[in-house]
Amino acid sequence: MKTIIINVKTSEKRVAVVKDQKVLELNIQQPTHKEIVGNVYKGRVIDILPGMQAAFVDIGIGRNGYIGREQLASYHLSPQSEKDKSIARFIRQGEEIIVQVTKEGTERKGPKLTGLIEFPGTSLVYSPFGNYVAVSRKMKEEEERERWRKFGKTHLENSEGLILRTACENQDESIILNELEFQRSRFNSLIEKQKQLKPPSLLFDANNLVAKILLEHQLEHIKEIVIDEAQEYKQIKALIGEKVSFFRGKENIFSSYGIEREIEKALKHIVWLDNGAYLLIEQTEALTIIDVNTGKFQGKENLRDTVFKTNIAAAKEIASQLRLRDISGIVLVDFIDMKHNDDRQKVIQALRSVAKEDRNRITIHGFTSLGILELTRKKTRQDLSGILQTSCPTCSGTGRVDSAETIAFKLERELWEYQGMDHDAIWVETTADVKQVLLGENMNHKKRLEEALSFRIYVTEIASPRHDYLIRHTGSIDEVEGRLNNQS
Repeated sequence: MKTIIINVKTSEKRVAVVKDQKVLELNIQQPTHKEIVGNVYKGRVIDILPGMQAAFVDIGIGRNGYIGREQLASYHLSPQSEKDKSIARFIRQGEEIIVQVTKEGTERKGPKLTGLIEFPGTSLVYSPFGNYVAVSRKMKEEEERERWRKFGKTHLENSEGLILRTACENQDESIILNELEFQRSRFNSLIEKQKQLKPPSLLFDANNLVAKILLEHQLEHIKEIVIDEAQEYKQIKALIGEKVSFFRGKENIFSSYGIEREIEKALKHIVWLDNGAYLLIEQTEALTIIDVNTGKFQGKENLRDTVFKTNIAAAKEIASQLRLRDISGIVLVDFIDMKHNDDRQKVIQALRSVAKEDRNRITIHGFTSLGILELTRKKTRQDLSGILQTSCPTCSGTGRVDSAETIAFKLERELWEYQGMDHDAIWVETTADVKQVLLGENMNHKKRLEEALSFRIYVTEIASPRHDYLIRHTGSIDEVEGRLNNQS
């Protein structure tokens, strides 16, 4: 059973999902960085790309969204004989269109859009243009599944679609019908609203964080919900009842439950396993690389057993970390090399067993010839690091900076470019480490440079978080020394 901890007392809204004292998920919403997945917009088609069977749509967020032909309601509802036609048959430039965001954008890409709008509820997902009925495969009895298929076919109108969740199982049909009517009225209100607004406009905001989390986690699997804001507490209490409690402590609720510490861990590159082994997680824009290391774990039996146990523990933790950090896209895992294929398959199974708990689909593609496990995780929102961190201004996000030696040799090359100048002195400011390399032991390197270049080199220190230098002045020796004296 899960416990949901809700911290909405301050401007930054945060929700943590905890099970067996382990944080499974972190959801953070900052007022300056609000999620848009699920939002519905009235947009305008800006450009059509027949070669890609796609279009760009302005939804008013600064970056145009991207929609493929198959995601257009007009295409989805067209007869089979029309399916091979170009996107230009189904949409035109300048057209107003209602779209929903299915995937967050990045710094370089706009969000991914669909015209097949969905409104998720507790027991069902309503799609005004879905034109289908689907029933959760998790329903145990085929008879029950068939009952809900008939329900959908009986109550859907025109081109509507419906997904009936597991929560429908053994429910009274009148309760589910009420939810269907509610979602239908929500869409009708949206249609009326769009008639009054010009594109681009937001028609439906799906990102009330608390409501979204409660919708994603079925009530029967929740042990307790703890919240730190009185008004939100009253609203959730009215909906859910006894499982909700109000946090009255003076300490921040995340600190009280030890979640602040877990957030700090989730932003680090190294993740320690209980047996002393560790994972090294490196995220780039294109993919995520995870390296498994035995660390302090030496095992008690043979090498194969040590490697296998480490990789099993790592596989389970990797699935948890992907969910906790909300890492998506391509993931490459460098497990410790396993010679036996059955060991590899057991590692995949261990990862898959934990990944089943993840709402975002994880697809395991298997081991490459180099022994690297390839997998992908569906992206719906920005990862934890992207929300809470920014690129380092010193290293420009690479995680590395030029060494003192590299900068010193670069400075030396630039000094050679002044050879033959009309002045007989140059003043350089640089960091202490670079200065030490440039001067050399007992200033021998500086003396050799001065003899070769035929001018005096004056070096002073600057404080900087990165190795750097600046050529401050060229002139006569008296001029440069005068400036140095004035500075001191």
